[in-house]
Amino acid sequence: MDYSRVYNKRNLIFLPAIAALIIALIPTLKYQWPLGWDIIYHIQYAQVYAHNGFTTITPLLNAPTGQKIGYPPLFHFLIAAIGTGLGVDFFQVARFLQPVLAASIVLSVSYVAYKFYGNISGLGAGFLMLSSMLMGRMILTLPENLALVFLPLAVYFYYHSLKEKDFKIAILGGILLLLVMATHQAATLCLVLAIVSITIMELVVYRNFKALGNFLSFFLILIVLGILGVIGLLVVAPQVVGSLWQQGITAITGMSTSLTFNRPLGIYSYLGNLGIMVLVFATIGGVFALKRHQQKDNVILAWIIAMILLSNAYWFGINVITYRVLIYLLIPLSLLGGYGIHITCQKLKNYPRFSSKKVRTTILIAICALSMVSSVLTVTDPDISVFSVKNEFGNVQIAPPSDAEVDLASWFNENGNKSRSLVISNQFTGMFLTSKAQMPMNYGFEFYSIKTYPNMTLETVKDDGVGYLVYDKRLVVPDEDSWLRVMSINSEFFPLYYFSQNITTHFDQIKPDYATKVYENQDFIVCRVDY
Repeated sequence: MDYSRVYNKRNLIFLPAIAALIIALIPTLKYQWPLGWDIIYHIQYAQVYAHNGFTTITPLLNAPTGQKIGYPPLFHFLIAAIGTGLGVDFFQVARFLQPVLAASIVLSVSYVAYKFYGNISGLGAGFLMLSSMLMGRMILTLPENLALVFLPLAVYFYYHSLKEKDFKIAILGGILLLLVMATHQAATLCLVLAIVSITIMELVVYRNFKALGNFLSFFLILIVLGILGVIGLLVVAPQVVGSLWQQGITAITGMSTSLTFNRPLGIYSYLGNLGIMVLVFATIGGVFALKRHQQKDNVILAWIIAMILLSNAYWFGINVITYRVLIYLLIPLSLLGGYGIHITCQKLKNYPRFSSKKVRTTILIAICALSMVSSVLTVTDPDISVFSVKNEFGNVQIAPPSDAEVDLASWFNENGNKSRSLVISNQFTGMFLTSKAQMPMNYGFEFYSIKTYPNMTLETVKDDGVGYLVYDKRLVVPDEDSWLRVMSINSEFFPLYYFSQNITTHFDQIKPDYATKVYENQDFIVCRVDY
């Protein structure tokens, strides 16, 4: 074999993406539902767009008022376009997007590493992405993962514009910024922080004040669109501009711009999630990058520092979910790690035992193979398919949907009056029902579903459009109380409503007189309100 040809082939960068595609197919084919819980409500948003066109409100949540859609629309447009165009169930669209998105993220990182450091670095960076435990997150069909395809390319274009002193290339990066903004808020923040940190590095290290021109060029299209948008709103809907000024973007669009809680990680969680191989080779690459002090090395180092600071933003009193930032840290670490693999292969030339290309190629193949083994172990772990929320009474599984939840959705598909809403003690299941059966969900379970709620009449239920009361028989406190009552228990995303006594045996004491039981399965009871 001519090993020199192996090292020089540009198409090496496609190998990690092909490996990612095959590896992500393992859980995709094994499980009939797309992985994760988040995809359930993203599918619901996609369905709203498919049925109603572009809107900022989903009428299926918080019925009858509706709820603001708290995400940019590009990801949901993609699912809606594929599902509607091909006539495929949106859940299955999301399922088969899993390997496509995983492969696309890895290919994007491999390509950027190749442009920074060459073929071997591109190959190594892609396989290092696979070696991380975060591979389990990369295979989820999420807006964030679509944004991660564009993010490394946007940073590369910005670096390339600095290197070539070409503002047009920075504008191309700005177009990718718009795609990221149209997909995911956190990815937008991470991209902007990376660009800002790189610009600061250029100003401080190289005294390159012309970099400010590149910086403005990167944001030029966004600035122009923003100005035109404000002018258009002032002409067409000036009240919206006033509301934005007074209430902010969250109040108008529902898109969150800050967190109300904080979830830091310890140092061992960093090591476990990022992976030993990534950290080892990133350290090797970092040492040599610091020694030679080239612009491209400093760009990646500045990017890494920015993501480390963001993942520890709680140091500065800013709430952050550290785990969610690690994927943004993994990307520049893998780029630097790819360079570390390249340097390792080069330095082995200095040792007679490892100097031949055959031996170094074997070592490179071993590194790639270990990365793939790590990735396969990650995606074949049974826990990858199960998602739960925790509260004071224990864990409640929220994905994948259970057989009882699927049967419940089938019942509503066949028998549900979609002009009326349901209330349910388990709103995670309720979200599945809105997505699978298009049943509107009202959030007032504790008001409509218990016999003892004061002054609740059939007329009030009718005015609010509530037609179904759904009880999750599993939500009973472990130590039953002699006083029958319902308790709202915080469970991360939604509250869960627990009863103090067994629901089945005390159902006549729970069910309001205006409701009739019409369906029951292993885990759920459905009552219909007739009016």
